[in-house]
This record gives sequence, structure tokens and C-alpha cells, in this order.
Amino acid sequence: MKITYLCGRICSGKSTYRPEARRLMVSDIVRNVVRSNDRERLQNSMHLENDILEGLSMCIDYDIEMDVQELIIDGIRQPSILKRLSAVYGGEIVWLEVPLEERKRRYESRGAEKDTEPFEIADNKAIELECQKIYSIFSKQLKVINN
Repeated sequence: MKITYLCGRICSGKSTYRPEARRLMVSDIVRNVVRSNDRERLQNSMHLENDILEGLSMCIDYDIEMDVQELIIDGIRQPSILKRLSAVYGGEIVWLEVPLEERKRRYESRGAEKDTEPFEIADNKAIELECQKIYSIFSKQLKVINN
């Protein structure tokens, strides 16, 4: 199975990248772990790393068993989770790079119910800043795509 770990800041276009592939949304795993849809609770989940990792691993193992050919793991925001998953399952790390102004435009135009705060606040939450560390830590392994 080909695994792609798809990373990028808020509104970088992760949800539209290779829509034909089987997609595992990290936010769905986090939602199950915290048992909430509240954006604030979902973004304050860094302390739940092991629970999130366990949920992701169970889903990946299931997809391997089901002989899925291509899996995109969408939205990992913690370098430690990415490091552990890629060590076990291998795969390619893709970073979607989008200029700040374009991400802000997308955020403001999408009108998502979950977007209850201005872009500047959402983009500077601890979990988003943690996501940016992926770019630094894995810079030599990343396939950067300007999106």
C-alpha cells in the first residue's frame, strides 16, 4: 500500500488533494478521542498523542488488511505522531505550501461553521504552530507542493 502523510497549515488545500484516494482524516480520529466536535477541544489535543496514534494505527492496519492500494493520512499536526507512523509504515510526506494571504482568503470565503474566530487567531493556535514544526523537522524528507 502506498501511504502519503499530507501536511500543511490551515486552509492549505489538504481536503482537495488527490480526492480519488482513500483518505484517513486525523481530525476524525481526534474527534473520537476527545468525543467532541468543538474546535477548541479538538485543537487542544496535543496531550492525547498516544491515543491519537493508536487510533490512526488501527485504521491503517485495517486498510492494509483490506488491501487498500493508496491511503492519504490527512492533517497530522504533531511531528511526534508523524515520526512514529512513518517509522512503522513508511510512506511519503507531502507538505502543501500556500502563501499566507491565500490561506486567509480561503478561510474567510469557505464560511465553515467551525470557523468561529478570525483567521489570525485560528492560524496561530498551538496545534497550528506545532504543525509548522513538521516542515522544519522533516524538511529533507518532504515533498513540497505549492498549492
